[in-house]
Amino acid sequence: MPQFQKWLASINPTRVDIVGDFAGRGVFAIHGEALLTHCLESARVDFDHGFQLLHAVHSVETFLAKLSDRGCIFNIMWFEEESDICMPTEARADRSRASKYRLARAVLIQHLSSPISHGEAKSAKLSYLFPSLRSGTFCEYLDSHPLHFFLGSSTYDGSGDIDVNGGPLEMLHLMLSAGYCVAFIEDLEFRSSKVYLSIATPNGKITALEAPEGQPTLPRVASPYMMDTMKRLAGMGIDGLLTAREFISICALSSVLSLGKKDGGKDSTLWQRNATTVLAHLVILRHCGLSQRSFPTQKSGAIATPNTPFFTKFFEAARDGLFAWSDGGFAHLEWDAFDLFDGRLYINTTAGLSGILLPQQLSREVANLVELLSTLSGIDISGAFSTISRGTIDRVASRIKAPGRDQPLESEPSVLPFNHPVMDQYLAAVRLNPNGVAPESLLSGKIFQELTHWHNARRPVDPKYIAKPPGYFARRHQKLMSNTIAYSASLTGASGKILDPETIVVSAPNTRGQRRAKGPYAPKEMEKRSQTKDAPKSNQQKALNQGEALRLKRLAVLSQSVATTWAGRCMEFEKQPSIVKRYLKAERYFSALSASHKQIIGGEVLLYLSQVLLQARSNPETPRSAIAMEGALQIALRPTGASPPAAKRALAFKPLAIKGTRLLPAGTTPREFLLEHCGPYLERSFDSAPDSRVTSFNPDAWQRKVLDAIDADKSVLAIAPTSAGKTLISFYAMKKVLQANDDDILVYVAPTKALVNQIAAEIQARFSKSYGAHEGRSVWAIHTRDYRINSCKGCQILVTVPSILQILLLAPSNARRPQDFSRRVKRIIFDEVHCIGQSDEGVIWEQLLLLAPCPIIALSATIANPDDFKSWLERSQGVKGYELEMVIHSSRYSDLRKFLYDPAPSVFEFTGLAPVERLPLPGLDSEELSGSDATPFLFIHPIGSIVDRNRDTLNDASLEPRDCLSLWKCMDGLQSAEYTLPLSLNPEKALPAAVRKSDVVRWEAALKDQLAEWMASPKSPFNALREELRGQRYSRFCKSYSDAPWSDDRRSSLGTPGKRPTEVSSRSVFSLVMDLRAGGALPAILFNYDRMKCQAIAVQLFETLDSAESKYRETDSAWLAKIAEFEKWKKARVAKKAARTLVSGPDKSDEGGWGKAEVEREAASRDISRWEGFDPNGPLARFSFADTTKISREELEERLRTIYPDAVRPIFIHALRRGVGVHHAGMNRQYRQVVEMLFRKGYLSVVVATGTLAMGINMPCKTVVFTGDSIYLTALNYRQASGRAGRRGFDVLGNIVFHDIPPHRALEIMSAKLPDLRGQFPTSVTLILRLFVLLHGTDNSSFAAGAVKSLLTQNRLYLGGPAAKMSIAHHLRFSIDYLRRQHLLSGRGAPLNFSGLIGHLYYTESAAFAFHALLQEGYFHEVCAGFSPSMDPARWRDMGRELVLTLSHLFARIPRVFPSRRGGTRAASSAASISLPKLPSRAYEILERHNAQTFAIFRDYARSYAAQHLEDAPDDSLPLTRHKVPSAPTLGALSLPCLPPVTIRSPFAALSGFTDSDFSTVYELCDTVRAGVPLEASVVPGVPLDGVVLNSYLLDFFKHGDVVALTRDNGIKKGDVWFRLKDFSLVLATVVTSMECFLRSGAGEGDEDVWDGEQDEYDEEGSGWDGEQEEAAAAPVKAPNDAREKKGRTTKKKKRPVADSWEDEDLSSSQSDGESELESWDDEEPGLEHDGDCQSLVGVCNAFRMLHSEYEKKFLKIWA
Repeated sequence: MPQFQKWLASINPTRVDIVGDFAGRGVFAIHGEALLTHCLESARVDFDHGFQLLHAVHSVETFLAKLSDRGCIFNIMWFEEESDICMPTEARADRSRASKYRLARAVLIQHLSSPISHGEAKSAKLSYLFPSLRSGTFCEYLDSHPLHFFLGSSTYDGSGDIDVNGGPLEMLHLMLSAGYCVAFIEDLEFRSSKVYLSIATPNGKITALEAPEGQPTLPRVASPYMMDTMKRLAGMGIDGLLTAREFISICALSSVLSLGKKDGGKDSTLWQRNATTVLAHLVILRHCGLSQRSFPTQKSGAIATPNTPFFTKFFEAARDGLFAWSDGGFAHLEWDAFDLFDGRLYINTTAGLSGILLPQQLSREVANLVELLSTLSGIDISGAFSTISRGTIDRVASRIKAPGRDQPLESEPSVLPFNHPVMDQYLAAVRLNPNGVAPESLLSGKIFQELTHWHNARRPVDPKYIAKPPGYFARRHQKLMSNTIAYSASLTGASGKILDPETIVVSAPNTRGQRRAKGPYAPKEMEKRSQTKDAPKSNQQKALNQGEALRLKRLAVLSQSVATTWAGRCMEFEKQPSIVKRYLKAERYFSALSASHKQIIGGEVLLYLSQVLLQARSNPETPRSAIAMEGALQIALRPTGASPPAAKRALAFKPLAIKGTRLLPAGTTPREFLLEHCGPYLERSFDSAPDSRVTSFNPDAWQRKVLDAIDADKSVLAIAPTSAGKTLISFYAMKKVLQANDDDILVYVAPTKALVNQIAAEIQARFSKSYGAHEGRSVWAIHTRDYRINSCKGCQILVTVPSILQILLLAPSNARRPQDFSRRVKRIIFDEVHCIGQSDEGVIWEQLLLLAPCPIIALSATIANPDDFKSWLERSQGVKGYELEMVIHSSRYSDLRKFLYDPAPSVFEFTGLAPVERLPLPGLDSEELSGSDATPFLFIHPIGSIVDRNRDTLNDASLEPRDCLSLWKCMDGLQSAEYTLPLSLNPEKALPAAVRKSDVVRWEAALKDQLAEWMASPKSPFNALREELRGQRYSRFCKSYSDAPWSDDRRSSLGTPGKRPTEVSSRSVFSLVMDLRAGGALPAILFNYDRMKCQAIAVQLFETLDSAESKYRETDSAWLAKIAEFEKWKKARVAKKAARTLVSGPDKSDEGGWGKAEVEREAASRDISRWEGFDPNGPLARFSFADTTKISREELEERLRTIYPDAVRPIFIHALRRGVGVHHAGMNRQYRQVVEMLFRKGYLSVVVATGTLAMGINMPCKTVVFTGDSIYLTALNYRQASGRAGRRGFDVLGNIVFHDIPPHRALEIMSAKLPDLRGQFPTSVTLILRLFVLLHGTDNSSFAAGAVKSLLTQNRLYLGGPAAKMSIAHHLRFSIDYLRRQHLLSGRGAPLNFSGLIGHLYYTESAAFAFHALLQEGYFHEVCAGFSPSMDPARWRDMGRELVLTLSHLFARIPRVFPSRRGGTRAASSAASISLPKLPSRAYEILERHNAQTFAIFRDYARSYAAQHLEDAPDDSLPLTRHKVPSAPTLGALSLPCLPPVTIRSPFAALSGFTDSDFSTVYELCDTVRAGVPLEASVVPGVPLDGVVLNSYLLDFFKHGDVVALTRDNGIKKGDVWFRLKDFSLVLATVVTSMECFLRSGAGEGDEDVWDGEQDEYDEEGSGWDGEQEEAAAAPVKAPNDAREKKGRTTKKKKRPVADSWEDEDLSSSQSDGESELESWDDEEPGLEHDGDCQSLVGVCNAFRMLHSEYEKKFLKIWA
């Protein structure tokens, strides 16, 4: 295998959206030569017949503008040593052709070098020129510019090796080796507002890019002759007379003529004539409009083309002039050199004619240029130019066709007639003449009825036959609710499963709901009824008084008992000689106190802890931070609400008065000490005040503002960091809905199923409500794609994911009547609303925000452009009559401290975990470790982490009080006369005596304002300040980072546990966890965004512990002695039992015949041995990270028993017992919940996770570790994941640690800017069809009309503005025309035929329409002809593979960009294709016709839109730089033989001879459509048929069923295999369901027939009960006009699971037997039409059911 293939195969890139998922607003680099090559090729720029330089520049700017419009920020890198890479290989040997490419490259370098104003690129230099990749200037650039990745080319010239002398792969190869991510420009795809690329990450040792000696340091400069020529011309008084194009051309011509003169005059006459024609060409360019410059390709060989030696010299000289341009000070001339030469214009106006034919005005202008050139060059060329008489001009003009003259007029866009009572108002602005004639096939069709949905492949329910759930499913529901309650208890901190929710009572009308229930959320003080002294007390009041007296009496008894216990424990603590141990024991005692006990003795315990620290002051080695902790404990007496000790009871300890305690260090002011050491303990409220709506704490001002908005029924956008208190908002809104009545619904939308489960469990813990006689009602319900709990129609709080809510809101059955689901929704909460920027479901979030029929609450911690997002939301909510209020709170409750893990490289033998004795001081760099390098954690100051001198980056940096102090000190030391530091920023003046966190925040803002001024100037001391804050240790760490490996490769990967070496590298994850434990920084979450690596890390941790323990058990004498003693005790117990049997007789052995009194006497007299609870096989404490004090062994085992044995590999269960868990989307759901519960309980100390724990999940910890780099470790994911650190109520400070991540990358992540939220393209064809289904199914109800109005009239986040509305209207009209021609919509808007199939496959968009085209044209009927369940297996194999091949081209389109990594062994994958074979010819023909029809429709759309809205808006500006090109001729007498003017295609593309009539595909239409026409390829319903080699992973899996082969041969990432296979399973289930729905249409008209959320289903991961449907399947399905029933049809169908992971539960019970429900269908089947097409469709449906069954068997087999 050639070297380059091996390298490409080894990088294994991942395809991501670089806007939302990777780079965000970070800068990336584009290889300029690769950019030019790609754009010239994709735009098909003419560089052979002509030389269309303007088209080349436009194609590059179009590409860059698409990036910029989507929020990308980039720099373009040009390398002089690689200049020839910008041209095809065959052109490099042709000097004439090569000169054109080199000139185009030089033009672009100069054109893009000046700062431009466009989007994010405003005032930013885009283009950089370097001598070579290894030049010193390029290395300096890399050191000063943080780059996310490099975009280059994968072009290979066939040499077999990576060309180290400037080959196209060299840049990417070097950058990847230097630790940068790389991507390939050929793989880039623009889809809506997203940019998709396959990103390759560094793997292996990183080699820093260094400049070798002797490399040039400066790029190429112009020749002295050219520089002198340009200066002489500039001094000839040409200001205002020449533009840059003319200036550079005249200088280049002068150079060519002088060169020709030096050659002895050979061809001098010809060269002079050519020079004159070039000058004439320049004059014509002055006056020729863009529309006049499109010419056909001349086929005559007699016509001269700009490929002669003269033009070669001219282009090379012009290139030289461009290099001189930037150094010569000519910027005052108008820049138009991007249009330096037009080859086709030159050919068609001057070359090959008998003379130069110009009007007199143009002749005079040419003469002036001729004279200027003659003077400059010293060569008289006037003889080569002669003025032609006007008669000649007229004679020539008479034989030259004027632009567009005698050309056929464009046909009117052809659309079919359409009208609809709701839609007509939105189509009125589209002025079209419906002149299309509907084919006969469109005049009739079966009207679609929504009877079921794609989530459910079972038959619809007969509303008259509803069965009760059998006992088995009731027990299953009980088990499920039991797990939910246990999960709820872990969230609320309840003991065991005891919950105390608040009982909600519906409030009286016109009154604000009051709490009337018990529980932790109830008010502390009940409202007292006003009574007069003389009023007689009622019996009820007497009973209340008696109850209160009894309560006080019991409280007194409890207080005495608690105080006595505390006194005893206090005596125990005092006996401990070590002050540290004494403090830790007392602190653990305080943490274990219940809330009621804390009310009694909490204050006294805090006083005792404070006294212990006071005693520590006498020890000179006590850290200063301990003094700060002492003060914090005293302050904590107030905010915790702990009562001081009662006056009648003495303290349980003796107060000490220690004299001579150490004061503050010399030279340290109180404020400095407070900022340095007391920052984590500062008072943190922000204008907090009591509020009757919140009884558990005093809410801050921003929280009260949100509550006020909710009370006023306003919509809310709340942006606040994690742990700031956003949870209060959601649950307050829920309570208001519950109190209002029993019918209103609140929907909580969460982005992940894990968050859905958590929110539901929290609701379970917080609220309860009685619904009386309302059966089927519940407080909450869960509805996701895979499972449901409770009924969404019977609940009041629905917790769901975005796609399900969209389905519910667009389901006709949910909107027909006022009491239906959609009309009862009163509030929708969108948690983590920033997910609108995601590539997968972002469009659904956007549509839901527009669809919402009620006020909304949008919550997020990470929105980069809140003002833009707020203005868009405000407009969309205003259309519905709702006000929107935005509330922003930017301060975290607990600060975060960032570290790099920097241990001294070594290898040590792990022999067990040593006990940790240290004061719980915050931070990993506490003073207990002396010396700057003693701790393995390298602190990074937030300002030191800044790599981009940008004010936004500075604003995002969050500083602790001590960070502000160190920043001020550093600025004070570096200030100069020019860069001063105001005295007002001195902390002694800027801060009050009693400093609060809010005071520090204001001081921080003032320091940042001053620092921003320093950042703006390159001469300021900012760089020195940054280096000083980073420190020398950081520089050493950067140099030594790659000296030793960061992972231990000796560890097994997911093998069974066994004996492993106990040697541990100090850089390994295990060593990191040990250091965290030693620093008191556990519990911790370790984030790695690769699922397999997460599992490998957990296995490594477990196996190291297990191996060391095994060695300890075998060799430690103390342990062996202990085991011997235990065995001795066991033998003695057995002997004692035997003796008792002899005395008592066999009838009383084992206490079986003893009486109750005898048993009690025996138990009382029995000695309890210390061996009773000893487990010799259990994990030992010194070999476990688990905190066994948090839960009992019995409770742990009870939780572990809830995990099905086959659902998770045993090694992960064993790891849980040692305190290590794994959490990612591929793990079993029940296992993940157990991990969450054990972590919250405090038993687990280490959890290794992907991003599943980053977003919203309540998994707070002390430390967050990012171990291993990933393309998914973005600014957004970093903010989300790091928010887990710092547990509110537990930790005053959170730690962030970077492990195994290059230092420069770690700083880049810390300071990276969040990506702006950008929406998607507004309206897809599938959405339009679903709206028609909603309208038709609800008889055009007001709700449906409102949904249409919301989606079609409101501004979109992506487009916005009035133009967006017009584009939506046009897109709507032509989408309707497409649907009509596809037999999916009638002329009056009724959905027809397979509308349900398209609607249910909405998430596949274009593939769904391609599938429909094949189905409609009979392709699947032909393939499935003769299908029978008993058909020959070989024939079925061929049939099934053809179906899968076709479906793979539609639904599994993964480009196979890189070569296979398959070695010599193929094993089970011998049938693998790797590359997907071509479509069957019949399918190809059908899809080709479908694409052609689609193209015709959307071509008409573009023509119509341009004609109606862009007639007065010419396309004459370059898309990025906005340079204008004349669009209309300024000299009307000039007639040219040009092509007809284009109206659809961009006139810049027409420069290469393209017209409106020669589009090849709809994708070319989207790429080259004129500016102003919004047309996205992603929403055009077509499938590319050529040009891309696809991965055959799906077909290969269907052949061999081997998952390992998919990873090894097809290159599918191991963690992605299951999800990709599951997606196709869902597609098959959807297709089968939709076909059944079509065949049974008319079976019922009631809303109960629609599946969308109407039945309760206690379904866990999709494999549980659908009780009503289960038995209803046995009931006959009635035809609408036929009372016949099929007798004897009572067979029940087995369940088919939609599992959640490889290791899902109940696998054995969910295997499908492959039986088809349609096998017994015949002519007597009710509800079917008995025509041939319908019967053949039954065969197709049967075949797809069989295909689904076979695929499911293979799918289930791989994990069962």
